[in-house]
Amino acid sequence: MPHPCGTLGWKAASLWLVIGPHFVVSQSLLQALSNERPDPAVFPSPQNPHHLPPAGTNVTGPKSTNKFWANWVVEEGRDLAIHPMPYVLKFESSPPNMKISRSSAPHIVYGDSQTNGPDKVRYYFSPFINEFGLGAVESAGPEGHVVVKEGLFGLHAEVRGPSGTDRRILFPIYSGMAYVSGLYEGFTPQVTSERALLLLEPVANGIWRLLNNGGKEFRLYAIDPAGNFADASFEFGPDGKMNKAFHGWIRLAEVQAPEDQAILDLHAPAVLIDWELDVPGGGAVKYHFTKHGSVPTQLLHFAYPHHEKLMTGNTQQVAQLTRMRAPTKGRMAGVTGDQWHLQVSTSEEDGLDFLPKTAPQDHRVGELSQKALDTLAWFLDSEQWKQAMFKGSYYFSGKGFQKVAYTCLMLEKFFGLGSTHTQNCADILKKGFQCLYVPGTAGCAGAPLGLYYDHWWGGAASREGFSDKGCRTADFGNACYNDHHYHFSYFVVSAAALVKLQPEMAADAGFVSFVDTLIRDTTNPSSQDGYFPVFRSFDWFDLHSWSRGVIPSADGKDQESTSEELNLLYGIRLWGMVLQRTALRDLGTTMLALCAATIREFFLMKSDNEHHPADFAANHATGIFFQNKVDYATWFGWRYEFIHGIQMLPVTPALLLTRTQEFCRQEWDNVLSRLPLSLTDPWTSLLLTGNLAIIDPEGAYERLSAMSPQFMDDGLTWVWSLYWSASLSAPVGSTTSAASTLPMGPGDVNVALDRLAVASSEAAPELGAARAVDGLFVTYWSPAASDEDPWISVDLGTVQALSHIVLYWGEFYPLSYWVQAKDDVSDWSTKAVNLGGSGNLRSDMPLNTFARFVRVVCQSSAGTDLRLWELKVFADELATTPMPTSTSTASTVATTTALPSTTTAEAVTTAGTSATEAGTTTEATTTTAEAVTTTAEASTTSAAPTTTLYLGPNLALTKPVLASSFRSPTEYAFRAVDGDSDTQWASAPESDQWLWVDLLGVHEVHRVVVAWGSEYASEFVIQTAPDGIVWTDAATAAGLPDLVATEFQPPIQAQWVRVLCRTSCIIRELSIHGGAPTTTTTPPPPTTTSTASKAATTSGQNAVSSGVELALGHPVLSSSQRSALEHVSKMVDGDDSTQWASAVGEAAPWVWVDLLGVFSVAEVAIHFGDDYALQYTVETSATGDKWTAVAINEGRPNEVVTTPLPVGAQAKFVRLVFTSLGTSSCSIREMKVFEAGSAGSPSAPSQSVAKGKPVLASSQLINDFAARAVDDVTSTVWASVPVGEQWIWVDLLSSHDLSHVVIFWGDNMPSSYNLEISTTGVTWEVALHDVQPGAEVRTDFPPDMKSQWVRVYCKGDHGCSIRELQVFGSPTGAPRFLRQRLEGEAALPAMWPWCALFAVLSAGLAHRRHTKCESSAPECLA
Repeated sequence: MPHPCGTLGWKAASLWLVIGPHFVVSQSLLQALSNERPDPAVFPSPQNPHHLPPAGTNVTGPKSTNKFWANWVVEEGRDLAIHPMPYVLKFESSPPNMKISRSSAPHIVYGDSQTNGPDKVRYYFSPFINEFGLGAVESAGPEGHVVVKEGLFGLHAEVRGPSGTDRRILFPIYSGMAYVSGLYEGFTPQVTSERALLLLEPVANGIWRLLNNGGKEFRLYAIDPAGNFADASFEFGPDGKMNKAFHGWIRLAEVQAPEDQAILDLHAPAVLIDWELDVPGGGAVKYHFTKHGSVPTQLLHFAYPHHEKLMTGNTQQVAQLTRMRAPTKGRMAGVTGDQWHLQVSTSEEDGLDFLPKTAPQDHRVGELSQKALDTLAWFLDSEQWKQAMFKGSYYFSGKGFQKVAYTCLMLEKFFGLGSTHTQNCADILKKGFQCLYVPGTAGCAGAPLGLYYDHWWGGAASREGFSDKGCRTADFGNACYNDHHYHFSYFVVSAAALVKLQPEMAADAGFVSFVDTLIRDTTNPSSQDGYFPVFRSFDWFDLHSWSRGVIPSADGKDQESTSEELNLLYGIRLWGMVLQRTALRDLGTTMLALCAATIREFFLMKSDNEHHPADFAANHATGIFFQNKVDYATWFGWRYEFIHGIQMLPVTPALLLTRTQEFCRQEWDNVLSRLPLSLTDPWTSLLLTGNLAIIDPEGAYERLSAMSPQFMDDGLTWVWSLYWSASLSAPVGSTTSAASTLPMGPGDVNVALDRLAVASSEAAPELGAARAVDGLFVTYWSPAASDEDPWISVDLGTVQALSHIVLYWGEFYPLSYWVQAKDDVSDWSTKAVNLGGSGNLRSDMPLNTFARFVRVVCQSSAGTDLRLWELKVFADELATTPMPTSTSTASTVATTTALPSTTTAEAVTTAGTSATEAGTTTEATTTTAEAVTTTAEASTTSAAPTTTLYLGPNLALTKPVLASSFRSPTEYAFRAVDGDSDTQWASAPESDQWLWVDLLGVHEVHRVVVAWGSEYASEFVIQTAPDGIVWTDAATAAGLPDLVATEFQPPIQAQWVRVLCRTSCIIRELSIHGGAPTTTTTPPPPTTTSTASKAATTSGQNAVSSGVELALGHPVLSSSQRSALEHVSKMVDGDDSTQWASAVGEAAPWVWVDLLGVFSVAEVAIHFGDDYALQYTVETSATGDKWTAVAINEGRPNEVVTTPLPVGAQAKFVRLVFTSLGTSSCSIREMKVFEAGSAGSPSAPSQSVAKGKPVLASSQLINDFAARAVDDVTSTVWASVPVGEQWIWVDLLSSHDLSHVVIFWGDNMPSSYNLEISTTGVTWEVALHDVQPGAEVRTDFPPDMKSQWVRVYCKGDHGCSIRELQVFGSPTGAPRFLRQRLEGEAALPAMWPWCALFAVLSAGLAHRRHTKCESSAPECLA
């Protein structure tokens, strides 16, 4: 028999293992999606090295990250075990020794009263015990064990002798191997044991019997290169050493029973050296094993129980070998055969589509369709879809994408593919994806930062993981290859839904390439794709995925969320289906069927599950499933809701493949029905949808209907949970669950929810007191470890009669704690003393307890990790004693400073670090028209930092921001509103630095909270503006370390809010709190009048420089900047001594200015600096995303260059693109845009005087904004959200004699409408009542009707859409312009705030928050 390496000897070892599927024939499903590098514009290469780079491997190109051997290919994991099963291996370098562990029974740990109960197993594992080792007498080289080849099922690890020797040992290690084998070349074999070696006796030539004092018996084999047992000249001594060096195979296998010996001896010459996969389709899977040489003996290999159920044909047979227990997944059977054929039924999977097979019950359709519309309206209102889809991390953002996608699919179901509702929803998805695959797309704040193509491992990895944070914690370890099949699954499913809804997206090469790259990263089917490892996540032996990447673990790989794995495979099936890629669709279908069978077998345990200890199967869900350990827990906490709920998200038809009615009934009856299932806990929505709806859909529908949309899981909409429940059928013969309703009686309302909470300390900013009263159950308060007696208190707002409180502690709770209460004037009084414990702990209050403040004080807890998930306080509605009158007395000394009386609201500023105990209040005497700054003098201690106050929804979160400067590329303005207190905006080291945020609509502002960084302003001013230009002081305050909260009583109304620092400053987070105003107007500045008119234009060309300068002080943006002092705002500051400059070397820099309204523009003047453009293009836009080139000119250094624009040019945005530079950069001292002069004669009645004029609408869809109604293009449309009564108005810019209007309606016509007029744009007079709409309707005004503003007010309950609104008439007075100048005196007319709002809305942003989101609950408006 030839040597397995052939005549090339060891140099041919690299040929032994074929990477990836080899049997790829024409009908195989293992076809490459691409063999090209991912688009570098979308997936650039990282500039920083990987935090966990490959080590101990000679493998080139992409490397496996989630396979069982990954511990050995990162430096810090090389001494840890790997788990090929059933054996567990560790390598010891000196002398070389492959240690073998095989535990016969697990180590079991039971729960207790604080976890899952003393009658159930909490977790079990197998400790590593070195039963025997396969090593050598001689020493090895310093590099230790090196991975030289890897494939789908295993690896080759090589041990080499010291430099100058030819000694080598090659270990082929595969999942399920029946023997541990080493191919020796020049080394002298030695067998060792951690236990005493009691017996080593020869049985026959080349066969020995081993026995240690632990009772373990192994068989030892020596086989020469020809496949024959070694002759009698080779002997092992009692010390385990062979008498001489050996050339050939040394093998070890455990003997569990005497009858095993003959089977092991028979198959010992058949050594597995390679293993290939074929997936021909139809649910078939084939394993092809390669043995060394041409040994006729069939291979002996171990199979898991689910393999046996899938085996078909006669290519393999189950041997009579005693079944061997693996650390997890039960007992493995010995199987003989050089091929295995597996067959899984795909009948259920073949029928899967986007929605459940059955439609909702007929009587539910009307309610559900309206809720779907309400959900769409909520997403569209003020672009709130971004709150769902742009959450920074790929995981949470992905959940939001799929949440929106399923809303769109329901709309298609109810209204059809061509419905505007469906397409408007699909446009949200499209926009979201464009932010991921089209670099530079506008409006993407909050979207994931992007992915790198990581050449170290070969993968698409989150850019966050290449920052200073490292890959372990950033984005849930994405850059360490954790959870890619979870994170990316949501995008794949959502992308498939988008193609279904907008089939033209299948032709978008960039979009398809992006989604393909996510699939290639997780599930690359072929080694022909040389940029990604083959099947990173999916284990084709275990038949499910592993979520752990390259972060080492002593317990091996693990998987937590089986349902999210299903989601990826389901998504691959759908993606192949919508793109008509049959092979990919069928591959996803086959993998989905295999995975579902595996989950049912091992992960979701019915009571009779035999693969786990019986008392563990009673848990029904496994929790974290390691290779070596199964732990009834999650990575983010121990709660039943977490452990079971993580197996239910996201909710899709694929979930029904694993969550059978029989399993769900057992899980519900034995575990879930015993939980409180609070209606304010988002996990409740998952448990009701993912379990109860499957066995009792009516009961689930009723309970879900009682929940508020704000308390849904962040990947689940209220309407989808109800649609799902309404689509399922109860099991035959079942009855409604006794626990299917949740009565709400006295004391059931948590009066602490979202109230102001403070604490003695917090372990981190994200673990503040607010987390314990947010009702979310996924966040918690944790005090600083140094805090001796930490406390947390909540202010209920008013004195109330209290019934009881409920505390939910996690695994980390105090030994005991006090519950205290007080009213406004009394001291703290102890009401209860409790022992700590995990779970819900209730403390009943004494009869007639009246209090405003409730405090929990933990006793002697220094150094203890405490986690309070939720603090609930319940009112006693049956109390009869009158409550004390509430009075407020300041308990800290405050210093007050009066501000000028020009401010319009009273402001009280308190330092967030000032509270000395829970419940203290700061009050200052003020007058209505003045603002008062207070700084508390209470002392604080550095050992116990004060908690972050919770002050309600943050209106500034991810909203547009602008800053005077920034200090470094990572400290730009958006960092102050990204919701991450670990990031910051830092100004340049200059005085008078500022940061402003546009709230995208007028809001009542109650509080402004500034979280200062290491530099805080000694004094700062909070300012507001109706237009983002003219600023008015609202409050002045002294800066303090950490948080400073400024409260406004009464609230002020504002859209733009600015923080002006008198010095340089750093802001970690700027949060603004409040709600929708009672009116939709911003209080106007003092009214001025003007009779100035625009200069007449000359024939053929606008009158140069005769109009108003429009750019001064307006919002600007640039492609880059050269330094922090050359910010783009410097070019519109009116100061020629400052400038903007582009980054050095940028090929085609650009800048744009937002004029905050659509204007007729005549001329652009540019004052260049030393660096100038040889040529530049002037472009205009109405939306900021689609640009039209209107002029080309040449620049000159240090000169003003004017560029006349074509007659009639209109723009909201003006952009300069510098196509050719005279130097390495471009600098602009000042950019000015001049408004065109007015025409000499009034518009003829035959021409619409509304064309191109400013418009404002009550709401609008993303691409169907208000300006579409006056663009003179009937193919475009303005469309409101499809909810309630809606309106649109046009400002004719001067008073007109009105003749008539013509309305070209869109698809959504109102039941009737009013025509209204106004002379102010604020108060309206109805000119015509209840006009009936038609496809094109002319409506005449009454005689002598004059007005500047005309409004169409749509009646009905579903909004309206207008393709074109035409107004006919003649001007009767001087124009009233948005900005006017009277002989050097600037003035702003009263209508300016409205036009400022228009400027925002015309860019596609909705103004009004509606009374419906996913329900009519007030919380939806927050």
